[in-house]
Amino acid sequence: MNDKTAANAAATLAKRQAQAQVDAQKRRAAVIWIVVGVIVVGLIGTLVAFIVRQGAVADVSVAGPSGAPVVSNTDGFGVGSSGVVGKDLDPSRVRLDVYFDFICPYCALFEKTQAATLDDLRSQGIVDVYYHPLAYLDDASSGTKYSTRAASAAALVAQESPESFVAFLQQLMEHQPAEGSTGLPDQQIQSLASAAGVPDAIVAKIPDQGYAAWVRSSTEAANKDGVMYTPSLGFSGVIQDPTDPASVQWSQEGALRQAIMERAAG
Repeated sequence: MNDKTAANAAATLAKRQAQAQVDAQKRRAAVIWIVVGVIVVGLIGTLVAFIVRQGAVADVSVAGPSGAPVVSNTDGFGVGSSGVVGKDLDPSRVRLDVYFDFICPYCALFEKTQAATLDDLRSQGIVDVYYHPLAYLDDASSGTKYSTRAASAAALVAQESPESFVAFLQQLMEHQPAEGSTGLPDQQIQSLASAAGVPDAIVAKIPDQGYAAWVRSSTEAANKDGVMYTPSLGFSGVIQDPTDPASVQWSQEGALRQAIMERAAG
C-alpha cells in the first residue's frame, strides 16, 4: 500500500469513526428525550391524580341511612326540635351555626354556658342548631391531632347514631383536655361515646378515624367562609365576628337567647 492509498484509508476510517460518534450521540439524545418524556408523563399523571384526590376530599359528605346526605362540608350537623341530627329541621326557623374545636377552651365554655339555652329553644321549635366541628387546633395536642380525632368521632356518631350526637358532644366538651396536652386517647373518646349512648359496634370504629378527610375538608371550607376563630356563630349564613362589639356577645348572660328570639320575631 503506497502512501496515498494509506492516507485515503485513514481518512475513510476517520470519517466512519466520526459518523459512528454522531450516530451514537443521536441515539443517546433519543434515549434521554424518551426518559424525559416518561418522567414528564409520570409527573403529569401524579399531578392529575393529586387534583382528583383533592377534589374527592372537597366533595366528601356524610350520607344518611337512605343514602341522602345528612351534612355536607358547609352544612354542619343540623339538630332540630327532636334533638336528632338531620331530623325535624325547618328552614322557617332561626338557623344558628356553631363553629368549634374540641380542644378550644372557649368552645367548652360556650357549651357549658349556652347548651341549656340552645336545648330549650330547639325543643320549642324556635331554632335549628348546626354544629361544625373543626380542626383548627390540631397543633395544640402535642402531635396527636386531637381536634381531628375528636371531630372525626363526632362525625361518625352523627352519621351512625344521630340521636346520640348532642350527648356525645357534651361529653367531649365536659371532659375536654388542656391545650398543649396530648389530648384524650382514643380509648377515652370511646368511653365517652359509650356514656352518651352510642352502640358498641359504632364505638369500635372511632379509632379508625373514618371521617378525618371530611374534617379536613370541612375545616378548609369554614376557613374559606370567613370563620377565623372558635367558637364562632353564624345566623342565616352570616358569620359573626366575635371580635366585633356589634356581634352577638354570647358570653354576656342572656345575650344569645335574646339574639335568637329577636330573629324569630322577625
